[in-house]
Amino acid sequence: MLLSDVSAWLVWILPLVSSLFVPLIARLGGKARNGFVVIISLVTTALAFSLIPDVYFGSAESLGSSTPWLPSSGINAAGIEAGVFIDPLSVLFTVLVAFFGLIIAIYSLGYMKDEEGLTRYYFLLLLFIGSMIGLVVSDNFLQMFIFWEMVGLCSYSLISFWYKRPESIRAGAKVFLMTRIGDICLLAAIGLLYASLGSFSFRYTIENIATLAADHMPTLTAVAFLVLGGAIAKSAQLPMHTWLYSAMEAPTSVSALLHAATMVKAGIYLVARLILILGPLAFSIPMWLPTVAWIGVLTAFMAATLAMYTHDIKGVLAYSTISQLGFMMASLGTISAHSDLGWFASLFHMASHAFFEGLGFLLAGGIIHAVGTRDMRLMGGLRKLMPITFGLSIIMILTTSGLPPFAAFFSKGLIITSATEAGNLLQVILLYATAALTFAYSLRFTALTFFGKKSEHLEKLHVHEAPKIMLLPAAILAVLCVAWGFVEPWLGGFMRVEGELSLLGAFFSLETPIFLAILAPVGLIIYLTYYKNSQFMMRIRGSSNPLTTILKHGYFFDDLYERIVGKGIVTFSNGVRRVNDTAMTGVVVPAKGIVGFASGVRHAEVVFFERLPQLIANSSIRTANAVRKYLDVLADELLSIIAHRTLSSASKMKRVPQSSLQHYIAAALLGFLLILILIIVTIGV
Repeated sequence: MLLSDVSAWLVWILPLVSSLFVPLIARLGGKARNGFVVIISLVTTALAFSLIPDVYFGSAESLGSSTPWLPSSGINAAGIEAGVFIDPLSVLFTVLVAFFGLIIAIYSLGYMKDEEGLTRYYFLLLLFIGSMIGLVVSDNFLQMFIFWEMVGLCSYSLISFWYKRPESIRAGAKVFLMTRIGDICLLAAIGLLYASLGSFSFRYTIENIATLAADHMPTLTAVAFLVLGGAIAKSAQLPMHTWLYSAMEAPTSVSALLHAATMVKAGIYLVARLILILGPLAFSIPMWLPTVAWIGVLTAFMAATLAMYTHDIKGVLAYSTISQLGFMMASLGTISAHSDLGWFASLFHMASHAFFEGLGFLLAGGIIHAVGTRDMRLMGGLRKLMPITFGLSIIMILTTSGLPPFAAFFSKGLIITSATEAGNLLQVILLYATAALTFAYSLRFTALTFFGKKSEHLEKLHVHEAPKIMLLPAAILAVLCVAWGFVEPWLGGFMRVEGELSLLGAFFSLETPIFLAILAPVGLIIYLTYYKNSQFMMRIRGSSNPLTTILKHGYFFDDLYERIVGKGIVTFSNGVRRVNDTAMTGVVVPAKGIVGFASGVRHAEVVFFERLPQLIANSSIRTANAVRKYLDVLADELLSIIAHRTLSSASKMKRVPQSSLQHYIAAALLGFLLILILIIVTIGV
């Protein structure tokens, strides 16, 4: 048995089972609980990395194993099996999730210190790690969907972690409801596949998908678009993107893990996995790949413009994440029968983004921890107050902007190259524009946070550098931001990408000088606006500019959902209720008569049974009083008779013989007993 056969099961079972022990370990103390979580995260990471050699040096076919899970009642049915599907795609995601789980577990020791509910926090952290890894290594759609829902549950619970804050509760509810729309789409797609093929298995689907395409192409088309719907909601793509900004109410450590590095990539994984399952059929589904590409391009551009407006430091990172996810989705849509460069570029950028955006969130957490606010207008001048954070932020900004030789330079360059090869000029122009906007909001982030004068808010505080336990994970990600781009050729071989990938080719490609050329004017505009405070630029940014209003309202998506869709549903529901009330009028009138009659009967019953005991009691009392009076008279007369008889008998006793005395004494005792009995009886009455 290969090591990967064991590791592939343990890598997700271990954190899932260990999460159940967190409350028990917590009884031993906070340090024991924290150490337990870090150790489990470390072992999980080691298990994830142990999957790499067998996949890298193994055959092109996927590895894995399965075990009976849900038996079938059919005579010839094999039932449903639970299993693991190990290939380069699943291993890449597994390593990324496990590694970031360890990074966040260490970071949380400092960031979440002294917070309430840490046992619940660490329980959910391990539960999420196990669920997310279980999602990407599942070998069938049903098992994958169960983990998909578990990941959503963890996301909702962690976003609402500070449940005493109303905004956290609202954000959690919003995320839960919006992502459920995608879940319904994915479940519908899985149902259609199972109804058509009779199996949830990835391997069975790969072997028989051609039959479905030949006989039921509309069904396959519906499946592809429904899967895309699930990915759009989970990965915050247009128009289901608004939840990710609201999710910033979660602790920053949660934002780094779920909403930058891992969970939001589940939609990217889903589309990438479907492309592998479909194979060449992906190109024959009408309008599917162009739709994937356009959704990605428009999302990337729109989110980048929103990042230029918000003053929330985590909001900038949230919109940056949405924009970079758009790059990944657009790249997946550029694949063709002749090149899978777009597929690889998307996954390469997925890992790059995890490093630089994760770094951004960790640094933002340190800044918020120090200054007590997320509003960048209340910052400024942190360059001297937090020099280590500033240095790491420069690495993050350069990587986010895609400047050489940092990781995103290589991955983002491949995306633009794949879009260029696809031949859609408008998409290429929008991607270049988005890259320029990325550079712009990155510079704005730096200017508002680290440069300029300290705000009045900071003057009142004693700002300090973030704790070392928080800076260490950030430093590790900063190193990866620099080094990750240089693993491109090795990663291409690991992912089994056709063709050669050259590092020098990235520097000397046609896209590089074009990209660098458009950054110069953007940098000048940001310099004049935020460093020189140009009045001309300030007037352009004024509230009278219609674009400012549009950006302030986030392109009015939330207004549409809350005021039109939400109110429309309420209005429709009220209308249905009124129709129902009208239709039931003929039933309601007789029903009211029956209810009235029943109420009258009940009232008579209550009156009768309330008064009956009182009548019986009163009659009993009157009867008892009458009996007592009669017995009193009877007793008096009886005593008088007995007394007279006694005197008469006593006068005669003198004449009675002595032998008869005993009979008289017995009669007297009998009379005494009778009198005693009468007295007791009369007292009882």
